Amino acid sequence: MAQKTKKKVPAAKRNGSVRVEPKQFSIAELVRELNSFSVDNYWDLGKFLVDKVMPVARKAGMFEDQVLKMVSSHPGIKFPFSMLKQCQQYYTYFPDVKKRPLPEVFYFDLATKIDESKKRDQFEKMAIDNHWTISDLRKKIHDDETARRLDERTKYGFDLRERNVWTFETPDPRFGKPNHKGRLPGQIIANALYYYTKPGDYIVDPLAGTGTLGDIVDTVPHFHDRKHKMYDIEPTDERIVRNNVLLTGIPEQSGTVDYVFLDPPAEFTQKDSTSGFDVGLDASKADFALKFKGILRECARILKSGGRASIVIEPAFAVGEFIDYPSEVTQLFREMGFKTIGKVYLPRRSGESITRSAAQGISELRGIRILSSDCRELLTFQKS
Repeated sequence: MAQKTKKKVPAAKRNGSVRVEPKQFSIAELVRELNSFSVDNYWDLGKFLVDKVMPVARKAGMFEDQVLKMVSSHPGIKFPFSMLKQCQQYYTYFPDVKKRPLPEVFYFDLATKIDESKKRDQFEKMAIDNHWTISDLRKKIHDDETARRLDERTKYGFDLRERNVWTFETPDPRFGKPNHKGRLPGQIIANALYYYTKPGDYIVDPLAGTGTLGDIVDTVPHFHDRKHKMYDIEPTDERIVRNNVLLTGIPEQSGTVDYVFLDPPAEFTQKDSTSGFDVGLDASKADFALKFKGILRECARILKSGGRASIVIEPAFAVGEFIDYPSEVTQLFREMGFKTIGKVYLPRRSGESITRSAAQGISELRGIRILSSDCRELLTFQKS
């Protein structure tokens, strides 16, 4: 009699468990399943994402964030990417949340606001020991983050920015003179010095205004090892040397300077319109090029090889015609043998007055609707 062939039993089944392979899904099906969750059921949503969605994503060779972005951009989804990401973090950090001593909302805040596991544990212990409400926890997290930022400021002596949009609602009172027309917040110059200079550098500001750059180097210990020289056509204190850069250039020896900072006054990019009130695009660009070519030529002359120059510039209008001065400046620097190494956006402060050119006033009299620039740019170039 023939022996019966014994069926192989999978190891997982012999051990009393059955391994279930994650099924394939379409984005539309996934969206339908996600939309079935309550908008405040964060932990269950996170569990679904971690246990059901991510294994399929990994099997398909996709990054987790890629899947979440595809889902959040699908028509009809009620969860934005940020919420899906937070729910994923919530369940990942606290899969045992239902057994923990605090209400679930505490752990959602810890998961989404605290990156380090050790700090999450510390906050949880403080909340338990001190019988905190959720408001107490949020205040402590906020206060700790504020203290961290202040510590960072104390470390360098100014408000350091880590991304390329620098907004400062209030100019640091230590830098520059209050109520000065065209005052640039000193924090902008401080950040520029942080990113584009190094210890021992020699810095020149040929359009110094009220001497904000000098205030920073003299006041902030982080920059005390930099040397600097300031020039202006109308010096406001004894540190600034009288000089008209358009007429006499920059009185520095060739190849001796490491960094030049340029913050041109508004009239540098505005054509005089007292004659005929017609400010054409070509005329404005020609006037701009005439002024700036000489200045940039001087920058190229005095800078060392590898030296850097930053300029604050913004677009403008001439009788309704747009002039992309940042692009014009970039082209001029390239013609001088420089390469672009930095671009930072400087949105104007809320309530900051904008100098309106005569051209804009004439345009409005003629019924032409034009925009004003509300964002300057800090462009930085390096000499070959």
